[in-house]
Amino acid sequence: MAPSRAILITGTSSGTGLSSGTGKETALRLHRAGWPVYATARDPERLGDLAAEGIQTMHLDLTDEQSMETVVKRINEEHGSVGVLINNAAYSLNGTFGETPMDDVRRQFETNVFGTARLTQLVLPAMREQGAGRIIMMSSIFGMFATPGRGYYQATKFALEAISDSLRNEVRPFGIKVVVIQPSPIRGGFVPTTVDDLGMTDGQADGLYSGFWEFFVQWHGAYREIENPRGRGKTAVRAEKVAEVIERAVNAKNPRIRYRIGVPVRLLPRQRAIFGERAWDRFVRFFFPIPEKGQPFES
Repeated sequence: MAPSRAILITGTSSGTGLSSGTGKETALRLHRAGWPVYATARDPERLGDLAAEGIQTMHLDLTDEQSMETVVKRINEEHGSVGVLINNAAYSLNGTFGETPMDDVRRQFETNVFGTARLTQLVLPAMREQGAGRIIMMSSIFGMFATPGRGYYQATKFALEAISDSLRNEVRPFGIKVVVIQPSPIRGGFVPTTVDDLGMTDGQADGLYSGFWEFFVQWHGAYREIENPRGRGKTAVRAEKVAEVIERAVNAKNPRIRYRIGVPVRLLPRQRAIFGERAWDRFVRFFFPIPEKGQPFES
């Protein structure tokens, strides 16, 4: 019996704060290439355009074990196994280290790490049984280094990098391949327009870091423009480009361990190795929004 070709993708709705549009673009691209695609999201009503294309859509919430079990059970019954799991769903928690409530931190890890890990656990038995499978983890340029204001989100991407490297060699004997996708910033993804858009609790954006958060929003504006970006926004990548690379990782007989997409994600790690840690830290302070005591921020 041939290995399953069924593809399970999480986070395929856009405009919810849980997606940069990459999941949706990937689902469409793979479906149009003839793969049986199961597109999932917390709110399946937001998947109507994918369903209209003939894509199977289902409810899946990474904080709800039953929803994950239901999806995997259905695919196993219809195809024998999930053939490819694309762990795309995530959201970005904004907040400084000392001011972010721990309940918010736990929710961030529950979705981005624990839920992703549990869903991966659920697909592994059938993959092992068929002797084949592919797991694609959506990481980020910020799975390689961190900046102020999103440390907890970035920590979840660091965690996925480590989990992927460990998992890769654990499942290799069973014919299962693990791939990490590392995109540069994605145009339109997780881009706030006001401080209120950052989703922080009352008081977090005031006081010590009020100026920082105002500048944080202004700085990220460069990545808001999708069609005609300016300045550093030109180095961001389109969701369609990321979907194209994911399709390449799905199709490759012997996929790369990591697919790095865009100039920043290929260039910055080399810069860090060349600069050394202190010079790299100075670069981060120069390029990214950084809190400065007692100094207002200007655009």
